[in-house]
Amino acid sequence: MGRSAPVANVSRQLQQIGISVSSFITTARAKLSGIPINHLLLLFTLLLSSMPELQAAARELVTVKPLAQLAEFPPITASAEVITLNNSQLNAEVTAVILGLPVEIGQVVAPGTPLVLLEKTDLELALERAKATLNSLEASHALAQRQLTRTQSLAKKRLITEEILNQRETELKVSKAELAVQRITVKQQQRALEKTVIRAPFKAIVVERLGQVGELAMPGTPLIHILDAEQILVSAKLQPRDIFSLRNAATVVFIAENHPYSLKLHRVVPALDLRERSQEVRLRFTAAPALIGTTGDLVWRPKTPHLPADLLVRRGNKLGVFVLARERAKFVALADAHEGQPTKINLPGDTLIIIDGRFTLQDGEAVQVTNLAD
Repeated sequence: MGRSAPVANVSRQLQQIGISVSSFITTARAKLSGIPINHLLLLFTLLLSSMPELQAAARELVTVKPLAQLAEFPPITASAEVITLNNSQLNAEVTAVILGLPVEIGQVVAPGTPLVLLEKTDLELALERAKATLNSLEASHALAQRQLTRTQSLAKKRLITEEILNQRETELKVSKAELAVQRITVKQQQRALEKTVIRAPFKAIVVERLGQVGELAMPGTPLIHILDAEQILVSAKLQPRDIFSLRNAATVVFIAENHPYSLKLHRVVPALDLRERSQEVRLRFTAAPALIGTTGDLVWRPKTPHLPADLLVRRGNKLGVFVLARERAKFVALADAHEGQPTKINLPGDTLIIIDGRFTLQDGEAVQVTNLAD
């Protein structure tokens, strides 16, 4: 038992530096023949007592830094354009001569403002004729009603045949139907007359006068082009991977000609563009909007921390970083990492990231931290 303890101790220490006991004894006997083996073991026990210092010297020297000090929140940028929800071309709905366009290009008008005036004389006459016909039918209907009442009274006294009674009832029904049709005709003529004045359906910007005074407008003839002055949005097409960060961004701005406009997410189109494989997003201005048609950049900063691209290393076919774990280098692969781009990293802020010495490390390799990286 007295001899086995030092041998076991030496064996463990030799194994830590990669030397087997058998090879050690063989070499020792060959080089130091004549010296008792117990003396040799004692000698090497003394030598190996300095092994911690030797092992530390053999470890890879590295520097580390907490993730919280390395993390950055790089801005994400996408091309964007200011659009309006309603880009409308108003057309004629009746046949009439254009009398006037009482608005100018660039004018902002309130809802209900007259934009185009059409000749209405013919439609006024048609309405009067329809009303006259309606009056005639109302008189005929009243007569049919009286005749039926009188016929019913005579029928009770058996002074007329049932056939005459049926005839009077039918005449009243026909009169009632004709009256209903004519009332609809009057309403149609009234609607047609109203269509001779084309009004703004919303607060609008006049951008183009398509009709000219004196021209004959037919149903479908373009007369004026307007834009919605209130429903102004920013539209951008993003890669699906960027949608989540946009939804959770602290701030989103539209930058045009170095001027930032604060935005708020309005809607994400739940479908991919088949050609570009992108998703459209629309955002609202939180203050005064940019001009419709302005192009610029949509910029936002994600809440998720990102690691600088120069700290990434490749091991096999994976990109990642080395972190310090129990005095060893641990390789952490980052699934979303791309060469030359900052990468999302979901690790605690106090995780120690290996800086200097990372390029030659292997996963699980023992390391010695010289100092915290500056």
